[in-house]
Amino acid sequence: MRRVTTVLPALALTACLALAGCSDSSGGASGSAEAAVTPLSNVDCSTLKIDDDADSLPTLEGDADAEPTVTWGDGDAPANLTVKTLDAGDGAELTEDSIVLADYAGWEWGATEVFDSSYARGEATPFSLQGVISGWRCGIAGHRVGDRLLLSIPAELAYGQLAVSPNSPSGPLVFVVEVEQAINTDEVVSATKDAEVDAEAQQTLADLGVTVSGDLGAAATISVADGAEAPTEQQNFVLARGAGDEIAEGDQVALELAFVNWGDNGSLQSSWEVGGPQITTVVAAATLIGGLVGVPVGSRVVILMPGDEAAGTVASAYVVDVAKIL
Repeated sequence: MRRVTTVLPALALTACLALAGCSDSSGGASGSAEAAVTPLSNVDCSTLKIDDDADSLPTLEGDADAEPTVTWGDGDAPANLTVKTLDAGDGAELTEDSIVLADYAGWEWGATEVFDSSYARGEATPFSLQGVISGWRCGIAGHRVGDRLLLSIPAELAYGQLAVSPNSPSGPLVFVVEVEQAINTDEVVSATKDAEVDAEAQQTLADLGVTVSGDLGAAATISVADGAEAPTEQQNFVLARGAGDEIAEGDQVALELAFVNWGDNGSLQSSWEVGGPQITTVVAAATLIGGLVGVPVGSRVVILMPGDEAAGTVASAYVVDVAKIL
């Protein structure tokens, strides 16, 4: 499954699923008539005509919660983005800023084999609607948690007409999407507002020359004092403890975070400022993110990472707000 680079590449976080608009808008080989159909970027969803059905849509067979089989009829792919509600849910309404957990399967128009399927991987996939192709962002926004949708997406709202690599989809695409959960950016940002500050952790960080600024429930920044001794091993501090469930190995979590390289406060990168909430799977054995195992949701955590001369990395300091287990 293809990933896109997040705003914080040092974390190697999972930003979103294969649907992210990562293809180059230059399209395919020059001279091809098809190459004129290239992915559109920065699409204003309010300018699109979105239909709720079309005669040429395929029919699906199979129960919800499982990958369906597709049967194609006659007719060309709809010219407009088309979103048909197969089953209606009664959950929260999705916005273009929502973080969504969904099962899905996708086909190129006319194909019987899927090119990507969360059903085949055995678990729903989390993603931000700000990080996927325009057909998903514009087509899913306005629907509700619990909806099962059939989307027909024109090439210009997907990956374009020509495949950008041997394994990438192209042309009009069709998806079935089952929306299981959703949270919005405001929920992620405000998740730590009721956390209880740990004065001892705060003092320990101050003694180490590390300062976290920003109110709980709002954007945070982190800085390191000039001359502060760099860590030689990973150190994890729960700066403010939330009251939610404790994170376990394998949990998918939504979070906001910022980090700075040791001795260079000008290197600060922040998901609060650019890119929005991050989504990742917590693996205990992994550096950095493994430090979140056992931390309650709603907490603000500081993680100090040593540098690795052989790998060409320097020590760094992270502040992480843990918003939700998906």
